[in-house]
Amino acid sequence: MYLLRSRGRSRARPTIGLSVRRLALRRPSHSPTAAPSHSTLLLDTDSGPVNVGIAGPEHASTLVLLHGFGSSLHWWNAITPLLADRFRVISMDLLGHGKSAKPSTGYHPSDHARAVAQVTDRLGVGEDITVVGHSMGADVAIALAEGATPVRRVVVIGEGPDYSTFLPGRATRLLRVPVLGHALRRHPPAPAVRLGYSRAFAPGFGQRTAFADPDQILHDDRAVQFTAFRHCQLGKEAYTRTCPLDHRIRVLDVPTLVIFGARDRMWNAEISVRRYRAVPGVRVEVIDRAGHSPQLETPGQVARLIAEFAGADR
Repeated sequence: MYLLRSRGRSRARPTIGLSVRRLALRRPSHSPTAAPSHSTLLLDTDSGPVNVGIAGPEHASTLVLLHGFGSSLHWWNAITPLLADRFRVISMDLLGHGKSAKPSTGYHPSDHARAVAQVTDRLGVGEDITVVGHSMGADVAIALAEGATPVRRVVVIGEGPDYSTFLPGRATRLLRVPVLGHALRRHPPAPAVRLGYSRAFAPGFGQRTAFADPDQILHDDRAVQFTAFRHCQLGKEAYTRTCPLDHRIRVLDVPTLVIFGARDRMWNAEISVRRYRAVPGVRVEVIDRAGHSPQLETPGQVARLIAEFAGADR
């Protein structure tokens, strides 16, 4: 069982307990993947502070960008400047990731969605929200749409409908063993980390060139403690086992765009795409050159698809 969004429900936006700390986000101006000039905030939620990035016009339609497991808001830096001239772009480090809080519990997609909803409430986001989720972030995006947040459109990037389409690597299986996984994650050598993250991209893609900071992947990996590592994985498995994403999208009845890389090494792209295409009204786009993270591998194409989809009914 799961909750569906009630379109007629309204709720007051909380106005107390809000703590905001403005930070400076610096990126080399010459970098092709540098984010545009924008602010970052630390916003208090019930689960602790969440690191939030904001770009674009304040009163424009809103894009909420939710990264995948083991990454951070920096995984959106390649497409943010391509969207921020037209949309208000909000990205954030999900709980347990980046500079956001690392609680001891609360890593189910619905827990992440609750924190995201508090962030959007406290930023005063309006009624025109398109939520974009990459990998695990897609689970959170759908959970957000199932709640009371006024989500008008959902974009799923590189996430299979359930674990029957997952392609587990050997490292993934080892890291999930409680004692062994904790030991392996304490001090993993950089080459091992980069090798593990290579599955997030098509073969031959240059990880170091994907970010303004060539070591961004190492920073993102170190930020995820074992508790978050294990419980995020268990939470997303439970979420899709209870009801797969293609079924959730069918019942949710919100306009949905699915973007998949044909060379995805995390999910069986062929089966995943076939299942999403079977859902009435869902638009599915396959990018031939991309792997699991097309927003970094083919940012121009992904930004164009999102902009067209988010602005289609205006």
